[in-house]
Amino acid sequence: MAQILILDDEQPLLQSLTLELGRGGHQCLAAETGAEAMSIIDKESIDMAILDVQLPDISGLEVLRKLRQEMPEVPVLMVTAYASVDSAVEAMKEGALDYLEKPLDLEELHLVVERELSNAAVRRIVDAHERVSALTSHKKIVGECPQMKEVFQVIDQISGIAIENAADLPTMLIGGETGVGKDLIARFIHDSGGLARFPFLQVNCSGLPKDLIESELFGHEKGAFTGASQKKQGLFEVASGGTIFLDEIADMPLDMQTKLLNVLETKKVRRVGGTREYSADVRIIAASNQDLEEASRNGTFRSDLYYRLKVLSIHLPPLRDRGADIDLFIDHFLDLNRQKYRKSKLTLHESARDEMRQYSWPGNVRELAHTIERLVLISTDGQIHSSGLLDSQLQDEEHRSGPQKASDLQFDFDSGECTLAAIEKQLLQQALEYTGGNVSEVARLLGLTRGALRHRLDKRGLGSN
Repeated sequence: MAQILILDDEQPLLQSLTLELGRGGHQCLAAETGAEAMSIIDKESIDMAILDVQLPDISGLEVLRKLRQEMPEVPVLMVTAYASVDSAVEAMKEGALDYLEKPLDLEELHLVVERELSNAAVRRIVDAHERVSALTSHKKIVGECPQMKEVFQVIDQISGIAIENAADLPTMLIGGETGVGKDLIARFIHDSGGLARFPFLQVNCSGLPKDLIESELFGHEKGAFTGASQKKQGLFEVASGGTIFLDEIADMPLDMQTKLLNVLETKKVRRVGGTREYSADVRIIAASNQDLEEASRNGTFRSDLYYRLKVLSIHLPPLRDRGADIDLFIDHFLDLNRQKYRKSKLTLHESARDEMRQYSWPGNVRELAHTIERLVLISTDGQIHSSGLLDSQLQDEEHRSGPQKASDLQFDFDSGECTLAAIEKQLLQQALEYTGGNVSEVARLLGLTRGALRHRLDKRGLGSN
């Protein structure tokens, strides 16, 4: 069902159009003057507009220009008497999609409306694909180890599910350490099933400001908050029929977790500052490098949302546990970067490959990809002889060999400075220094979610790190 603005100063025609389109399941917003139409545009969200050119107060062209400025994605049809065809042609130059001459053929009108609504849906899909094409154009899934074969079997089973609506597909939760490729698996799941021709949108929950995440996901109406100068569709509307991938979902604020749970249950979204509900016909895939079950127990993640997301779950193994897959990754990234930097004859010496096999890869596949790109970039003699990884790992192990075990710590209670706050602050400072300020790695080392860690950092005056 679409919400359609109809502007015409002939009341009988206005009523006829409203009735005809209403029979087609659409909700019509009728206006007899340009001023009324302007007011509707300011207050309502519309999916289509049918505008008369000649009006008693202002021209339909002015209404068209306002629509093009505030809601450029909305298709507009112009209605005109024979004498004002020139004005209708001018309107098409301004962005109207078509025009119909009076007296109107209601059957023709109905066909044109359905056609343009369908075309608008296609344009939204194309726009969404363009947003992510740059991120996925050269990526592929690599893996033949037993753990990954099990993952692929699950994906094959999911891909065979026959559904009519994206929201009918079960939600999925992908777990695994940072850098294992959770985003690529999510995209692979989307592309493997019946939703492949619809949008795939990725949302990094830790990268969105807390005060904007609701607007990004659900959209907002004009004037909903300071800076909301025009209406905006949320990602749940843009991705209609496709998949939304919520990465780092453990970092989603608790109040947004509640709203997301409501969307998953009702399959409806409401823009910030709005009253109209929109269909949330999307499949949700979420991912986290944190233990969400533990987070749900300690109250930093809603337990009901956790179980709602974990209808199906996949855990991706770290690179150090994937055996011979490392050679597949080495060859894959080597080929990519030889092409990228035009070094087609560059080879990798077996000693360098052995170093990579022995390295523990704390940053997983992402670290391997960056390492090989760096080695290809700095190579000068046609062969990569050493990765330098084992020397770096040895230095890290020597650094770790200090008094790191909790059981070895000694506290001087006589000094009067051994408070829990002081110890926690020192622990956080050392962890930040040890990881080079990598908050995700600090959270992993200390067994916290990113949200819980950020709370502690702010509490101890370290939040700017």
